[in-house]
Amino acid sequence: MYNKIAPIILNSGKTVGLSDVFVSQPDALKENLAGKIFVLAEIGGKKNDVRKIWNFLISALNDNYYNDEKILLRDKIEGLKIENIFEAALAKTNKALGDFLLAEKIKINPAVTNITLGVVYENKLHFSGIGKNRALLLYRRAAECEIINVEANAADSPEAKTSAEAITAKTPSLFSSVISGEIPTGSYFVFSSESLPEYLSGKELVNIITKLPPIVAAEQIKNVLDKMNTYVPFLGIIIKNTAGALGQEVREEAEENLTAQSSISSLNYTEQKTERMLAPAGLISFSKTFKKISQALKNLKSEPSATIKKVYKPEEEKITPVSLDLGKINSLKMARADSFLVKEKIFFKRRSNWFWAGFKKTILTIPRLFNPVFWKSLIRGFKNWLKTLNQKNRLLFVILAIVVIVFAVSLMITKINKNRQEARNNFTNLVAQIEGKQNLIDSHLLYNDEDGARVVLTDAEVLLNSFPQKTNEQKNTYSRLLAKEQEQRDKIQKIIKINAPEKVNDLSGLNVSNLVFAAGKIYAASDKIIYGLTPNSASSTRAEVATVTSLSNPQFDGAGGVYYWSNDSLAKLDVKTGQTRLISIPAELKSLTATSFKIYNNSLYVLVKDKNQIYKSRYDSSKKSYLPPANWFNKSVDLSAATDFYISVNSNSLKSGRVYVLKNDGQVLKFLSGNLEDYRSTALSPVMVKANKIIVGTKYIYIFEASSKRLVVLAFEDGHLMNQYQVDSLSQPKDFAVDEAGKVAYFLDNEMIYKINLNQ
Repeated sequence: MYNKIAPIILNSGKTVGLSDVFVSQPDALKENLAGKIFVLAEIGGKKNDVRKIWNFLISALNDNYYNDEKILLRDKIEGLKIENIFEAALAKTNKALGDFLLAEKIKINPAVTNITLGVVYENKLHFSGIGKNRALLLYRRAAECEIINVEANAADSPEAKTSAEAITAKTPSLFSSVISGEIPTGSYFVFSSESLPEYLSGKELVNIITKLPPIVAAEQIKNVLDKMNTYVPFLGIIIKNTAGALGQEVREEAEENLTAQSSISSLNYTEQKTERMLAPAGLISFSKTFKKISQALKNLKSEPSATIKKVYKPEEEKITPVSLDLGKINSLKMARADSFLVKEKIFFKRRSNWFWAGFKKTILTIPRLFNPVFWKSLIRGFKNWLKTLNQKNRLLFVILAIVVIVFAVSLMITKINKNRQEARNNFTNLVAQIEGKQNLIDSHLLYNDEDGARVVLTDAEVLLNSFPQKTNEQKNTYSRLLAKEQEQRDKIQKIIKINAPEKVNDLSGLNVSNLVFAAGKIYAASDKIIYGLTPNSASSTRAEVATVTSLSNPQFDGAGGVYYWSNDSLAKLDVKTGQTRLISIPAELKSLTATSFKIYNNSLYVLVKDKNQIYKSRYDSSKKSYLPPANWFNKSVDLSAATDFYISVNSNSLKSGRVYVLKNDGQVLKFLSGNLEDYRSTALSPVMVKANKIIVGTKYIYIFEASSKRLVVLAFEDGHLMNQYQVDSLSQPKDFAVDEAGKVAYFLDNEMIYKINLNQ
């Protein structure tokens, strides 16, 4: 016997696919003539498919190698070597495997396939492979042992020739080359999967393999790996060359049983010691207690006889260093392993059938879950099974069920408590974040940094929108934070809330619809009557405009005249005399839909947003009417969103005559002599959508939106925001007027007049 071979197989059933090792056991004649073949394989795929591949590969290799007639003629044919016979058998196996896979419609994925196969004869080794399996030589140099990666160090053979039995290069092949070489005397050859050397260091591998016989070394390696990892498969083959060391072989065989026994005893002791080290403190070891009781019972029967175990330790061999030939690679000149592919349409067809079969089975099973008969039969079967148990097993089952239920309930309670604690922590962190943002807003406002405060307020609003409101604590905390946020928003937006405006006049039954403040009085008009009211006084005047049916959009020209738009004419009230008269407007303006009008320097200005134009008509004092209008804008202007406009009348003549156009979002456009000026009023927040009316005073600009009950005050010079007055107590506001000198704003709500003080 030239070699000793021991396989290593661990956790082979815990992989997807197949992990296995094969070592042939031929009869004595075949072994003397051809040696032993071996296969180490990890194949990924379906269990049935990879098992078919494995069985076919073993059968085909055995048949093509041992049944080759050249084995019997090897001694008679000069130059015929084992490696030639192995290469021919490998070529036949390649071809047969390719035909088998095509016939069975099985696809091999090279990425998850690792196969090594070979033959060992006397001190010669020939092997081939695909994938990531390792081939390691443990070579003795004097008293030390060196690990050499054979595949990385083997050289290409310059004399490589294709076997006569080899197939053409077009045939798909898994094994395309053969590595051949000698195993030095006293050395070891190890084939392993990729995972084995990753879990065992080189020093551990050398200590185990070189100090123990191959069979015992294989068991020792499995025990060590099993303690490290129970989920990764490990494969290996240990080959020891014993040629030229027959005396040593006899000694090894004589002590093999003793060494194995002592090794196993050592392993048991190591395992027990490890269990004691890892056992939790205070935990009762049932196995240890049981062993002590058993030992005490044995001691009562007889006294144990003392035995002395002798371990034979052979003297260390002195091996003369020799040159090491790591072998050569003989190419079979075949196609690459990854060239073997099955048509994708066949692959998907098989998957589709499997999927639909499982899906159909699942669909057919679902209705049974809603059938009472199914549950009754299930309960009946469970009861019958319980009846088959004896009293002891039934009691054990009940105890097990109670333990499982208690365990499940404890897990649920633990999970619920954990979720509650996590929710509590998240809630606390969220409150802290929001309060931190609000404190930062206060610091920005302290230094009048409104822009910075506005940015932080946006972040705080996002956090507050995600605030939970399930428990009473969460609702109360949310209300507190929301109130704080609203207060800060009002400060940033300069909103002043007026809860109870002062009542000035009661106009119930007069059907008034508009207001204007002129010459210290409030003028309110109905369909054809104009009432002059003194604020906070019961005294009033009354002026009727004949032949009109409506008086709207009142305007004070600043020179003693209040004008109303009345059908196709203007009605003028002289505030000094109380007299009224009608003024005709040009026919060109009668045909247009006027949005608003103003009187400035006796000229009539009419805003028609449908035409994107303001028309100007001069007053002819001789005819006492207005002349045909002219376009006031010199360039095209978009007035589609305009709702009102105003012409400034200022003590500084340089600031008079400018036209301010109000858009429905509260923005103001400023024009001079028909040209747009560079003027940007503050973008209002909250945004207006139906701004109704604009009044331009000498210091401020006033904008009113009836739907939101909000009055905005801007600076006259640059349009920056001064204040916003929110009068939520108004019911249905119709119009407003401003006494800028008295810093008072008047509101017409239904038929009541209220006032608020303007703190500018």
